[in-house]
Formats: sequence, C-alpha cells, structure tokens
Amino acid sequence: MRAQLQLRNTWPAYARFIGISVAIVTLLAVVQILFVYGADRFESRLLAIPSVVGIIFGFMLARMHLLRSQTDLLNTFVEATQASSDHEEAIRHLLRVVAEQLRMDGVALYELDPVGMEARRLRHYPPHRASPLSERALRELSALSLKEGRSGTCEELRSRGLDSLPACLETVELPLPDNQRGLLVLYRDDARRKPPDALERRFLQLSADWLSMTLTHMHQREIIATEREQNRREKERAQTTLESIGDAVITTDDHGRIDYANPVASLLLGEPAAQLAKRPLDEVVCLEDESGGDSMSARLESSGQVLAEAGHPAHMRLHTANDQTRPVQLSFTPILNRAADSQASVLVMRDISELREVMRRLDYQATHDALTGLLNRPAFEACLEDQLRSARTHHTRHTLCYLDLDQFKIINDTRGHTAGDELLRQVSALLLHLLHERDIVARLGGDEFGILMVDRDIEDGRTLAEEIGRELAGFRFYWDESTFSVSASLGLVEVSGASESTQLILQQADAACYVVKDTGRNQVRVFRAEDEDLRDRVGELHWVSSIPDAIEQDRFELWAQPVRTLADDTDAYFEVLLRLRDRDGQLVRPDTFIPAAERYDLMGQVDRWVVSRTLAYMQQLQAAGCGDLPVMGINLSGSSLNNDAFLVFLQESVAKSGLPGDRLCFEITETAAVRHLQRTARLMTEMRRTGCHFALDDFGSGLSSFSYLKHLPVDYLKIDGDFVRDINTDPVDLAMVRAIHEVGQILGLTTIAEHVENDAIRARLAEVGVTHGQGYGLARPESLAGPVRVHRASEWATP
Repeated sequence: MRAQLQLRNTWPAYARFIGISVAIVTLLAVVQILFVYGADRFESRLLAIPSVVGIIFGFMLARMHLLRSQTDLLNTFVEATQASSDHEEAIRHLLRVVAEQLRMDGVALYELDPVGMEARRLRHYPPHRASPLSERALRELSALSLKEGRSGTCEELRSRGLDSLPACLETVELPLPDNQRGLLVLYRDDARRKPPDALERRFLQLSADWLSMTLTHMHQREIIATEREQNRREKERAQTTLESIGDAVITTDDHGRIDYANPVASLLLGEPAAQLAKRPLDEVVCLEDESGGDSMSARLESSGQVLAEAGHPAHMRLHTANDQTRPVQLSFTPILNRAADSQASVLVMRDISELREVMRRLDYQATHDALTGLLNRPAFEACLEDQLRSARTHHTRHTLCYLDLDQFKIINDTRGHTAGDELLRQVSALLLHLLHERDIVARLGGDEFGILMVDRDIEDGRTLAEEIGRELAGFRFYWDESTFSVSASLGLVEVSGASESTQLILQQADAACYVVKDTGRNQVRVFRAEDEDLRDRVGELHWVSSIPDAIEQDRFELWAQPVRTLADDTDAYFEVLLRLRDRDGQLVRPDTFIPAAERYDLMGQVDRWVVSRTLAYMQQLQAAGCGDLPVMGINLSGSSLNNDAFLVFLQESVAKSGLPGDRLCFEITETAAVRHLQRTARLMTEMRRTGCHFALDDFGSGLSSFSYLKHLPVDYLKIDGDFVRDINTDPVDLAMVRAIHEVGQILGLTTIAEHVENDAIRARLAEVGVTHGQGYGLARPESLAGPVRVHRASEWATP
C-alpha cells in the first residue's frame, strides 16, 4: 500500500524518464538498422527490444533521480535542523531553508485558536518579494477545518471560495502543546512558477513534523524551567521565612537527629547551629511539663502524639545549655510519607517569657489603679461579689465603706493635677496603713475610695470608719510650701446574706456618703432602710444607669401638648414632652427621672436624643405631604446651655434636617437661663439667625426675672403655673400674672399661661389680656407615635 502511494505521488517523474529513455534507445536502433546495416526498409517489430531496454533504463534513471533528490532533501533537512543548538535559531533557519528549497517567497508559522477562529503568528520568515498575508486571508485560513497532517494546495483552498489568498499557497497543519494546533503557511505572488512536487511536499511535511516536535520540546523545557524557578523561589522563600520568624524551628531526619535549626533555635538552646547538627533531638532539647514537672526529653515522640491528639500547642519548661529555664510553647509534628519507623519531625518552640510578663502586667493593669496601685472598680466589685456569696453561704457579715474626699477639687484647681495625684497616693498609703491585711481597699474613681471591711459587722465597721475619718482629719498635705488639711465623707452599709446584689450595696453606700456631703461633710453615716433621705438617694442612683440604657434601648417616647390661642383655640406651637417606659412597659413620671438626670449630668444626652428624634419626626411629616408643618417646642436643660459643643450639635442638626428654622421653638427655664446668662444669650442669638423661636419657661420663679429679661432675645414668656393655678382665689398670684404680662407687652413678647386647667382660669386670663395658654383645660398631651393635631381641631398629621 505504501509502495502504491509512493508510486502514485512520483509517477510523473517515472513517466518523464521512461519516455525520454525509450525515445533515445528507439532512435539509436532505427539509425543503426538503417544506416549502419544498410537495410532498405525498417520493420516495426524490431522496436520491441529497444523499447523494453528504454523502459528499464528510464525506470532506473528515474529511480536514481528520485533517490538522489530525496537524499538531497534529507541532507538539506539534516543540515537545516542541526545548524544551531538554539531552538529559536534552528526554527528560523529551517523556515528560511524551506522557503528557499521550495522556491517560496514567504513562510510563517501560526497558532490556531479553534474557539475564536483566529490565528496568532508564532514565527515568521520575512518574504523577499511577496507581501505578508492579509488579515482577511489569515482569518479564512483559520476558519478551515483541515485534517491534521494533510497539505492544502492553492487549488484546493480556492475551490472553497477563499479568493483573497495569494496566487500560490501551501499549508500544513501540525500539532502543538496543550492540545493546540499550528499552521505552516508558504506562499508566493507569482502563480506561473512551478508548484512543489511530491518529494518537496514530503520534505515540507517532514519539516512540519520537526517543527511540531521542537515546539513541544521547547514548551516542555519552558514548563520545566518555570517549575524549577518556582521551586527555587519557594525554597528561598521558605529558607528566608525560617531564618526570620521569631519561633525556634528544628527538623530531624529519619533517625531523630537534627538536620536543621534556624538561628532562633540556636539562640534559644544556647548552642551554635553547627554544634546542633547531627545530634539526637532528645539530647539537645530538654523539656519538662509545667504542671507535673515530668521530663519530656526521653520520649519526645510520644509527646508529639499527645500534642497532636490535643490539637493545640503545649506549654512546657525548656532547660538550655547555659543553665537557664524558659517557658516555651511547643508544637511537635511528624513528617508524613516516610517509613513506618521514621522519626523525621518538625519541632517548633516559642519563647513565651516576655509574653507571660506582658500578660502579668496587663492583668495587673486590668485590676489595679495606675495612680495609687489600689484595686480598680471592676476588681473591687468582683471581690465584693465573692464576699457577698461567702456571706450567704457561711452567714458572715462584712461592712462596705464608700469614702469621698472633701474639697479635693480645691487642691486640683489651685495647685494642679500633679498635686492632686500626689494627695491621692498619700491618702491611699494612709488607708493601707490603717486597715487590716484581709480588708480590701480600692480607688473607685476620682477622689472616691471603696473599703470592704471583711468579717466586721456594721458596728465594728462604723468604729473603724470613724477612726479613718479622724486620721484623715488630722492628716496634713504639704505641697509647694503650702499646707492643706484633708477630710472625708464616709457612707457605710452592711454586707450580709440578706443583701440583694452587689450593685445595690454600692448604691446604698454611695447614697449614704453623698447624704453626708449634703449635710456638712467629715462624718460617717450608716445606710438604714427606714431612712427616707437615703431611699430617695438610692432611687436617684438607680437612674444613673437606667437613663443611658433607656436611650440605647429606645425606651424614651416623645409626646406633645399644644400651646393654644385662647380666643379661637388655634395652636401656636406644640411643646415636646418626654416620657419613659420601664422594662415592664409602664410609663414613668418625668419628675421621677429628670431630677436624677440633672443631678448626675445626664441631661445633655437626653437633650440630644430629644432634638434628634423631634427633627426626624418633622422630616417624616414633611415626607408624608404635610404642607404646613407644625411648630415644635423643644425643652433645653441648663447643662446643654453650658456646653459649647451642644450649640454646634444643634446648628448641624437643624442644617442637616433641611427643615425651616421657624418651625422650631426652644424652651429654656428661667433658672437655667439666669444661671448661664451669657451662654444662653449666645445660643439664642446664633439660633435665631436660622429663624428659630425661643420661649422662657417657668417665668416668675426666679428672684431677678425682670432684670435679666431684657438681656435675653426671647419670643414667648411662659408664666409659671404656680401663679396661674390659683389666679381666681389668690390676689397676689393675680397681680404677678398681670405684672408679667404687662412687662411682656412692653418688650413686645407673647405671654403664655401654664396650667390652664378649667374655663374659669381661662376667662380670668382673658380679662388680664393673656392671649395664649397651655394646660389640661385646653388640650392634654398626646404621643407622637400616633396622629397629632396641628393648628385646628379638624386638622391631623401622621408621620
């Protein structure tokens, strides 16, 4: 079959040589017969033998020519492929030889993309005369589904309608690495030149096979080089990591001998790395269990199994060569894929000496006051909790003392915080000197101290507290050539099995201490459940934590009560009122938590919450299509007026809300305005520039109302309800209401009467000339969570 294929491809050469041989031999025979032998005629049968001889001789000549041509092509191929050891240069040289041998003007090697039907040029031998393949011709070639190893001639390609190809074209497909295909393209512009014959096409196919193998080999070499480079980099990276990490890393071979130790391991063990090499691991690394003190060096392998089962590193003590003992965190991991009896492993140790020292310091800082060295409040509360459990279990009694230094702020303000800190340190040392070792003393904050007198009932505790008070009264503090006397207020409460909780015990002691401060200082007071002053004080202390919790848990509510025109019941504005729901969902009276918020400086947080929620409510009204927004009156406390940051907060909040300023009216009590007159006047002036209104609330309750009134740019005067309530029965109240109204008229202000509870009061106010009022007789407060009446009784707005 192979011979038939070869003969079919080379028959033109055989036919040419046989025809020429037969013609020559026949002509010689004719000449010899006619002219040499003198024959007068020529018989055609005599040509049989010369014809056979010519056929044989022509076949032999054709065979010799083909063998010689094939040998020449093979030699040319060998010379071309062995011209250079560089694959790139060898490929370029072979392309050049192929182009010259096949008489082509241009030759190029392309990589086919079967998905995108595009070709990317890999190699290209610049053409001598022919133009490079056009992009259109290249796309047409790429779109052909040529079978691997089959040559495509120009006629075959043109028969498929590829008329944009060059005049003469030869193509051969060849496989490329990664299941890609390549295309070897030879072309010329002159179609009259002889196309390659069968041998030349075989030479072309042989060159294509060599190119395919060479490109595959180059690809494999690139992969191997890439992997080697990657392995080299990973090895360098691992080596650098092991050299630079802060843990000691030791690896062992199959016999348990050390074959690598990083510098940290050498430093930790106290021996150079060269001396550690090839030594048994259990000889170098001497460990013992921290809890039991058992030696772990003899059976480190079993330790590794224990650590693996535990799933976390173990803490042990390491004995080094320089007779030091260090706590270490140990991780022992066997190396897998080794023989069954292999002892190859990786040991990682971390010196945790500094870590433990840092943890000890952090633990101390977490439980002790940095200034005095005493326990801090959380640690003291934990100790109090322990003693409370002891009292409930063993029926013991203890005494808690809450101590607050008197007039400590004077020393801080006059001599600076450095003097105040020194005083606190000296007082702490004095307390430790007066107390027993079992007693617990802590600095609770500022100039406040807590003393837990262990195993002392309330009477013994009172005796010791009085002694502490006397010692502090006799103590003198010297600073900067000045002498200061010190005293303290002390509140006591008994800790027993009947005590409810740690928090309540602290509140009771704190209440007793502050009652002492309110009633003269430098005394000792014991908390008694029947003492009404102390009960009220404890109730206020309850709100110190409850109010911030209520803000965080959103248990405050906004209500509103209108200020109405007495003549026609239209609403001038709505005063926003604050309500609080306890954890059971019940409403709490404002006079229950507002005094505590004012006493413990919590009103600033409350005011910010009220302002933010009121503005948000009005934005909801505006978004719901309420064309004429109501004017909302917001109460401001004295602590907010005295805080410059609150003015900035107020300005930014109003600006960000996008609401018109004339829809807001801020109410300020007369006492707060008088106490912070300059700051109040500044806040009013700044906010009035945005269109906001102001009302002076509870007017008439102060002693100098009329003298201060002219300094405040207010719009409304709200007459204190204490004057309005008895206006029909008390002539003095009637005179006060009339006087306040007349002063307001002179200053161009609108007067509003509070506590308008019935029609009789409303009628008398109309006689006086007061135009606006507020009270249950006009309208009761309503929650802003539901519909709110605005302007007139027939109009409602819902957010």
